Amino acid sequence: MSKTASYSLRRRLVWLLTSTVAAIWLVSALVVYQRAHHEADELLDGQMTQVAETLLAIVAGGEVEHFVKELHEGGERNPVPIAFEIWHTNDGKMRRLAASPGHDAFSTGMPDGFSENPHQGERWRFYVVQDADAEYQVVVGQAHAAREDLARGIGLSLLLPAMLALPLMALAVWWGVGRTLRPVDAVARQVGALDPRKLLPLDANKPLPSEIAPLRAALNTLIQRVTEAFENERRFTADAAHELRTPLAALKVQAQVALRAQTADSQQHALTQVIAGVDRMTHLVEQLLTLARVDPASQSSTPRPLDPAEIIAAVCADMQPQAQRQAQSLVVNTAPGCTIAVTAAWLQIALRNLIDNALRYAGEGAHIEVRLARSVPACAITVADNGPGVAPPLRAQLSARFVRGEVEGEGCGLGLSIVARVAALSHAQLELGDGLPRADGGHGFAATLRFSDATLQARSDLAG
Repeated sequence: MSKTASYSLRRRLVWLLTSTVAAIWLVSALVVYQRAHHEADELLDGQMTQVAETLLAIVAGGEVEHFVKELHEGGERNPVPIAFEIWHTNDGKMRRLAASPGHDAFSTGMPDGFSENPHQGERWRFYVVQDADAEYQVVVGQAHAAREDLARGIGLSLLLPAMLALPLMALAVWWGVGRTLRPVDAVARQVGALDPRKLLPLDANKPLPSEIAPLRAALNTLIQRVTEAFENERRFTADAAHELRTPLAALKVQAQVALRAQTADSQQHALTQVIAGVDRMTHLVEQLLTLARVDPASQSSTPRPLDPAEIIAAVCADMQPQAQRQAQSLVVNTAPGCTIAVTAAWLQIALRNLIDNALRYAGEGAHIEVRLARSVPACAITVADNGPGVAPPLRAQLSARFVRGEVEGEGCGLGLSIVARVAALSHAQLELGDGLPRADGGHGFAATLRFSDATLQARSDLAG
């Protein structure tokens, strides 16, 4: 037997939350890096502009030699990340007056303002400015690598704390998820502690999260249904055992009489009684099996609306031979236009039991009528006879299991119980009342199944 693979909900949640946060942090770091690079470009462009304007003002003031000397001395102590050159134009010829220490000469012919040019095998950004007389020109440049280093440093300064905090966050999520899932563990322990011999609902007074409370309610509903099913099975088994004990004892007595019979006529009579007892036992077992078929408290799907007239006609045709053997008349009177929502097999079971009861208890020569009538907003199926009938005080008990009427017969007291079960499962009503009139002024017995008209119900649902 293969074992179904299980997984940890806590582990999945921790992994999902941690990886999601890590992904968000990475995307945020990328966005921050791009913004930092952009801001660094603007900042460094401003510095280049300020350096170039300052250098131009110095050389224009005639302090070039003093400035160059201080520049070299300061550059040795604190290297400047910005390189520059100062040019002087005299008689159309350009001469370099000064340059930042430690760099090769820039390319000539660069336009004023900002530009991008290669220098020393790298990409540089340059800024060129001249005085009003175009006598002095200052060229300021900076490698893009320096800008990349600055932006990278900003990005790493943001990413490193996040990487260090990620394990701590995973532990916090693990603890928080475990604490949040404690109610699930509590419900699992309650279910595991249930006694299969006596199922009790889970304690509904303990507070649960709104996501878990429906699970407990569903489990309590299931426990209630299982308990009812077990109780029905126990009651059914006890009643069936009680009902089977009596005919079995009668069979044994008749068999003993046949063994001790002194004459052939006595033996033949005893054997005839044995056969009749076997027939009664067969009918009882068939009814018990039928009752077991309609005992489930639900059905797999909602039944489709159907016209019961065809089912009524088919069941009555099957029961005609039984009626003819007892010189009974079985007639069908169906009105058109009735549509009910019921399982066809269950309707057949109910009709067969109602008609069988009428044939068994109405007596020889009785008249039995099966009617299908439509009375808004319901459709009614009635099986009525002109037999002895049943007294009104006893009618309320007939739908219980193993309860018979006042008339002696071969029944086992399960027919109307089966019909009542079908009616309950089909959301119908079973009504017991007076049947057809008799010659002596009395009335027979009638059983009516009243269903809601499926067509009108569908229209009402659409209107609602």
